[in-house]
Amino acid sequence: MNRRHFLHASAALTAAAFTGHADSHHHADEAPFDAAVNQPPLPEHPLISGTGEFRYEYVPDKLVLPSEVKMRNGHGLCLDTQGNIFFTFEAEQVDEHTRCLVRFAPDGTSAELLGANNDLAHGVPHGLNIHIDKDGHAVLYHANNDATVHKTTLDGQILWTQKWTPQMGNYKPTDAVVPPAGDRVVVADGYGSSMLHVLKAADGVYAGKSWGGLGSAHGELNCPHGITYDPRRKLLLTADRGNKRLEYFTVNGFYHSTIEAKEITAPCNADIRGDHVLVPDLDGPLVILDGDNKVVSVIEVGKLLGDRGFRHPHDAIWLANGDIAVCTWNPGRLGYWKRLV
Repeated sequence: MNRRHFLHASAALTAAAFTGHADSHHHADEAPFDAAVNQPPLPEHPLISGTGEFRYEYVPDKLVLPSEVKMRNGHGLCLDTQGNIFFTFEAEQVDEHTRCLVRFAPDGTSAELLGANNDLAHGVPHGLNIHIDKDGHAVLYHANNDATVHKTTLDGQILWTQKWTPQMGNYKPTDAVVPPAGDRVVVADGYGSSMLHVLKAADGVYAGKSWGGLGSAHGELNCPHGITYDPRRKLLLTADRGNKRLEYFTVNGFYHSTIEAKEITAPCNADIRGDHVLVPDLDGPLVILDGDNKVVSVIEVGKLLGDRGFRHPHDAIWLANGDIAVCTWNPGRLGYWKRLV
């Protein structure tokens, strides 16, 4: 889809597409959760979930945020080549001291707030992905619901920011990923037009190509919430949350195939390690798929920890040692699950 056709389609979709924060749309009937009051104690016995070789135990004393963090909603996670864990979130309020990007050591300790100022904290910080270029340099891509994508260093220094004007249509990015070629950024416009848009990696300028759009037919999307590159198949994998599925596309935007399973009802993202895929689902579980994209294990985060606020898994990643980090949306929580071997 070229820019002219995109503008026409985006304008037509604006009235029908998601508005505001689509996570709250999905669970609008739920009462607010008080994150600070009367949390129940953890049970004396370990909290373990999953099956087969993918059984995990919750570890409460890891991924502890700095005391100054006041988080409203938990949003994005990614991992660098050294195993360091990066997390972004929406703050309760933004003042001059607010930072929304955190780095942990590979073992889930030593939390450090990043960034020289609060620029990344404005709007709604959402999706977070890392890209390693051909020279070995790593950068982060931040999707922000406020019509914005940032490219930063791993320390949170902004390299460029692109904010779309209203003339470009309804645009509320939820995630962004760079395929291996490294010259393009594919943005998931989950809360806006339900399209995937392509930007130039060098400066974030729209590259004139979009696809998808609101609908339920294969190749159409309904809240493409997360996007990742699947090296097993050399395809883009999109968490098509409103349609309760994951959709594969070529890097050039052609529909390829679909992943569906009864355990997947509101997929938010996907992370791939070796032959396996980790899918955080807003309805409560983490779902693990094998090399054939069949379900092999389910970690019941919401059922086991919902009374402590871990209700809605929003992003999850494999750690370098095979453990899992998961963040939940509302209330914002960050949890560590150790793989049992």
